[in-house]
Amino acid sequence: MFAVSAHDAGAVFDAAAWFDLHDPLAREASSAELRSFGPKPRFGVPPSDDLDFFGDREAESLFAEATATLEQVGGTRCKSAFAPFRNACRLLYNGPWLAERLHATQALLDDDPDAILPVTRSIIERGRHYSALDAYRAQYELAQLKREADVAFRSIDVLFLPTTGTIYEKAAVAADPFRLNANLGLCTNFVNLLDLTAIAVPGGFRKNGLPFGFR
Repeated sequence: MFAVSAHDAGAVFDAAAWFDLHDPLAREASSAELRSFGPKPRFGVPPSDDLDFFGDREAESLFAEATATLEQVGGTRCKSAFAPFRNACRLLYNGPWLAERLHATQALLDDDPDAILPVTRSIIERGRHYSALDAYRAQYELAQLKREADVAFRSIDVLFLPTTGTIYEKAAVAADPFRLNANLGLCTNFVNLLDLTAIAVPGGFRKNGLPFGFR
């Protein structure tokens, strides 16, 4: 959900959280799923060599400033493993979950393929190359990664990351869509796969005026 304020995002969330009996994948929210934080919430930050800003020194510096600010307002910084989250990211673009995207868009791809951006279409079309065996193998791998993520969250309340490690020009993404989209999703793509929730907020600007955010 994209919004200009937390209030607007909350209103959209309230509508989206409605339980739809006609959606076989819908789940009712449980109060047990909500977590409360203490007076000094623990935020996990991966070791610097575990994060990748893809050469963007300004983004790296802005993230360091945001981390320091979070400590100044009362948060407790904790070192957190990033491997299970990074490996789950890899599954999204290099695993059978591309076939799920293909399932959702197949009718449009068959009837009007030009209605989908070529970059998006080239990514989705790769879902045709996975077998049922690939899907089951990936499900077992994801289950293991979920277990490892659960262990990581035993010692932290939230995981603190940059929204993206850098920003690319549209022409660069069009020339190398698979790799650069995966780079942009390094700190976000694992959220849905691991059944987590994330909030991305503004975190400053680079010298050229382009934004930086964290989540």
